Amino acid sequence: MDLRALECFLAVADEGSISRAATSLHMTQPPLTVRLQNLERELGVALLVRHGRGVDLTAAGRLLAERTRRLLGELALTTDMVRAVGSGTHGSLGVAAGRTVSPQLLPRLVDGATLGPDVDLVMDEVADSEVVERVHRRDAHVGLLHLPPVEPGRPRHVHGRARGLEVAVVAREPLVAVLPEGHPAAGSERVDLADLQGPRIMISDRAGEGFAAHARAAWADATRGDDARREVSSVMHALALVEAGAGITLLPAQYLASSWPGVRTRPLRRYTAVVETAALWRADEDTPVLKRFLRAALSTPEPDVLGPPYWRDRRATEAGSAAPA
Repeated sequence: MDLRALECFLAVADEGSISRAATSLHMTQPPLTVRLQNLERELGVALLVRHGRGVDLTAAGRLLAERTRRLLGELALTTDMVRAVGSGTHGSLGVAAGRTVSPQLLPRLVDGATLGPDVDLVMDEVADSEVVERVHRRDAHVGLLHLPPVEPGRPRHVHGRARGLEVAVVAREPLVAVLPEGHPAAGSERVDLADLQGPRIMISDRAGEGFAAHARAAWADATRGDDARREVSSVMHALALVEAGAGITLLPAQYLASSWPGVRTRPLRRYTAVVETAALWRADEDTPVLKRFLRAALSTPEPDVLGPPYWRDRRATEAGSAAPA
């Protein structure tokens, strides 16, 4: 059966008149009559009883009108859903995030309009190696993890199993020191790791290889190899130990936005490599929701993660650069 013929028949059934139905369909009466006659001929039954006041439906016509109304409603719903899926506003997005990636990152990459109310989001926090594996296995559409620092003269290393995946940096942030609020340096504007007293709380490779490499490099530059060391497998455990006064740790600056009682975060005085967060996905993954997510994530301006309390005094910097040598 022709869909247009069913639409015409339903209009006649609703109007009770071929002439009125032709007007509502923006067509003339003769072609509408032809469509109805062809439909009756195709089905082999009479659908309408014609009389001077218009038309009535036969028993077969009433059944067809009921089923057609249901069919056209389902077709409209299907059309909307197909368009939503194709545009990435309906579907699902699986995200595997490394354990050292800040919970503040995802809201910075997307907003409610990007994912939409009809997108199911499933987000798991796992080790960096598992992030890569889940993307490879299609258990996650996209992965988020910290890249290790760049070694001079050597190519960028992501993860041994990341070959064959697309990789793009979605955020950059400095390292910050996290101190107990009663620590002597907690009130300083910036801190030097070489001057800080207390055990080092290290994030292990099991939590995040990329970030752990950044932390090891920063502590190594501070030449504090003789300090006591506590190793933990999650950022939450590191923060809990700092709160208890059991040591000092380093974290990506996005954790400045996280509220944790009993700790203070301070920028570092010495230069350390910027921590980069990368998104990883399969090149052959064509999920529209993922494409929509990546468009937003890769176009998001990098935030000033240190915030106003830690911005450098631009006027003082400009004045210093203008001073005569």
